[in-house]
Order: sequence, then C-alpha cells, then structure tokens
Amino acid sequence: MKLRKLCAIALVATIGAATVGSAASAAENSLGSEGTVTVSGGIIDPEDPGSIIDPENPEGPGIDPETPEVIPNPDIESKGIIAVSNLKFGSVEVGTTFVNAKPIILIGENDGEDEDSEETDETRGMRADSETRGNIVSFGDVTGSYTGYTITGELTSQFTNDTTTLNGASITYTNPLLATSGTGTIAAAVPASVVLSTEEGAQTFVSAEEGEGSGLWTLEFGQSATSESGTPGTDANSVQLAIPASVASAMTVGTYTATVTWTMGATA
Repeated sequence: MKLRKLCAIALVATIGAATVGSAASAAENSLGSEGTVTVSGGIIDPEDPGSIIDPENPEGPGIDPETPEVIPNPDIESKGIIAVSNLKFGSVEVGTTFVNAKPIILIGENDGEDEDSEETDETRGMRADSETRGNIVSFGDVTGSYTGYTITGELTSQFTNDTTTLNGASITYTNPLLATSGTGTIAAAVPASVVLSTEEGAQTFVSAEEGEGSGLWTLEFGQSATSESGTPGTDANSVQLAIPASVASAMTVGTYTATVTWTMGATA
C-alpha cells in the first residue's frame, strides 16, 4: 500500500515538472518587429517667434521677429543667419568720440491689439513694462548633418552721410552671451571683446566644430538688469562706436549710416 502511494506521488511530481518545462519553453519563443523612421533636414522659419531664441530665457518664448530693429533673414533655409539687430547709436554732438548702441526693446504681449492706439513702428513695444535685450545675432543649423561653421561680423561700409565719412571709426562688441534652446553644443568660447573696422575685415565671433552647433542659437551682447546669465545690466553699453578725435571734431550735421555684415561660413 505504501509502495503504491509513493509511486503515485512520484508520477504526479514527474508530470508537474514536465508541465512547467513546457510552459517555460513556450514563454521563450518570441519574435521582434522592426520600427523605422526617416529623418530629413528641417527648415528654419525666420518669421516664427520661436526661431529667434531669447538668450536670457532660451526655454521660453522667442524674440518676436516684428520687434523694432530686429531684421529676419528671408533667404535662410536649413542653415544660416536667422536674424540680426540694427544698431541705433542715437544722437551725438560734434566732437563726440564714444557712444553706445541702444538695447532692443521687446514687444509686449498686448502690443498692436488696441486699434485706436497711435503707436507707430518706431515706438511699438516701447512701454514701461517692456523687457530689454542686448543687440543680437541669431543663427541655426537643422540640416541633420552637422559639418560645423563660423559666425563672423564685418564692418563692410563705414559711417557716412552726404558729405562726410567717419574714417577710422570702429564698433566694439563686449559681454557676449551665447544660448540655444536645444541640446546642441559649441565648445569654443566666444571672445570677450571683438572690434570691427573697415581696415581689419571679417572677425570671428563663434566657431562650431564638426558635429557641433545643431539647433537654433542667439548671441547677445550685453544682458538686461533681470538676466540670470551673463553680466546683468549691460544691455545698453556692450556695443560701442568709437570715432577718432580728429574725425569727431570735424563731423558735419546729418545722419550717418554704416553696414555690419554677419555671415555663417565654413569652419576655420
């Protein structure tokens, strides 16, 4: 009797072990499926506020391309200069040798909504609660194959009015702040001070090596008083026009115009 009971128990144990083994084998019988996606180069829209990164708040809203003195580049596609800011040095007297460019005044959230407002293009955004930014150059690379680039600036035409040229005048850029909204990197530091003159040609501000510089970027010269990056309170004194004393003493009355040309080129 005991022998029969032991045999029955052994038989049940054997069947149980076989069942577990079969279940384990079935669970290990798997097959994977493949997923594919094709990535193509992007397009940068200079009219999109998100394309001009706010260097003091790169993860927030961008700089509206309709901001006074911000000039979007209509010819950009997937790589190049997105926008630059005009330099407004204001009015000076004969004999003045140094003057700083005014900061950018960002457009407020309610700007342009009041149809009865007498606000003009020149005064748009110039409200007590508006934020300021230093002068900028914005650029980007969304090609998907990052070969690197340089960002250069050049004083391509000297300050001139109808009768007089400010020979020897130069523009000095200081307090740079470079920022991106993405995960791209640029290892090389931006020079702390760059001088542009008609005599010296193009000067390099940014150098992105191969594999660097992806995404959208803005280089700002001088930061607002509320900035948590860079050097706060320098947005109104970080782009300076210098005029030789001998030229300044002989300036004629009128408005002088110069051209600073920004270029994205190949790596140096």
